[in-house]
Amino acid sequence: MSGQGAVPAAASAERQLIDLMTGFWRTQSLYVATELGILDHLDESRPMSGAEVALGLNLNTDAVTRLLGYLASLEVISGDDTAGYVLGEMGALLRTGAPSAMRDHMLLYGNQFYRAWGELASSVRHGGSTFARVFGADLFSYLREHPDTSHSYERMMAAGLPFFTEVRRVFDFSAAELIVDVAGGHGALLDQILAGNPGPRAMLFDVPHVVREARHYPIALDHAERCDLVGGDFFAGVPDGGDVYLLSRILHCFDDEACHRILVNCRSAMAADGSLVILERIIGAGATRLAHGFDMHMLVVLGGGRERDETQYKAMLDKAGFELERVHLLPLDTHLLVATPRADHH
Repeated sequence: MSGQGAVPAAASAERQLIDLMTGFWRTQSLYVATELGILDHLDESRPMSGAEVALGLNLNTDAVTRLLGYLASLEVISGDDTAGYVLGEMGALLRTGAPSAMRDHMLLYGNQFYRAWGELASSVRHGGSTFARVFGADLFSYLREHPDTSHSYERMMAAGLPFFTEVRRVFDFSAAELIVDVAGGHGALLDQILAGNPGPRAMLFDVPHVVREARHYPIALDHAERCDLVGGDFFAGVPDGGDVYLLSRILHCFDDEACHRILVNCRSAMAADGSLVILERIIGAGATRLAHGFDMHMLVVLGGGRERDETQYKAMLDKAGFELERVHLLPLDTHLLVATPRADHH
């Protein structure tokens, strides 16, 4: 007699497929619970029923009750409708004011990015970004015209503290005189570097509207005497005279030709004995599902963007006059690449 608990292999594969194909259930349930304030309304200790939550937010009681039941099955919250629901650890990360930027991730991934991914077939058929087709503008133009989304995007990009603190451990910034963070957003990485290295001065360089936003963040508030905020266009040029230039998750946004222009501008601006520090995910042998997923995300959202393998980065840097010296693995599947100017390049 066969064991009653045995699950046929085919059934197991079918179950895995169902979990994969219904991923959008999770994305939209999390997004709606975040966007409509349901997770903000729940308490971490006092249980609340679906009816109580719905009444407090003027939402449909039946729908809220069913949504809470699904979120509990995902362990985003805990409890049931009889005993009441309380916020779980994951749900707390999506509340307004939570210290991480998971809420900003959710608002973008559940809305603009979700809608762009809904047109993935167009990218696969024709290439290029579906974001531009859906919203009538490329991502960075869209952000320039939508300040609230721009703030969420930059806060999301700053959610790298697990590897930001590692950057200053694996690369020694202490001897630098001037660190230039190219397209550094709101300066979260630069803030970490300056906090751990009292000697260097710094420059945060980004497009003007992002620099204006950065004036309200720690890089400007805590390091006003050591860090200049400069607006500009890295395709036209980057500030001169730095010993260390940072490119944190920038190159994966662009095609090879655009990356070459950015790298050449960094090469032209930096000191002969300077260093270029690049933070990117690397695909190739052993690459994780997250790295491959971001490779697809770059296609959908940015068109020309892509994740690259180490050989591609080495060739790209060589063409721009750099030598790739070393690569370090950081948390969240991120890699730190260190390159230096090649003396024989003119």
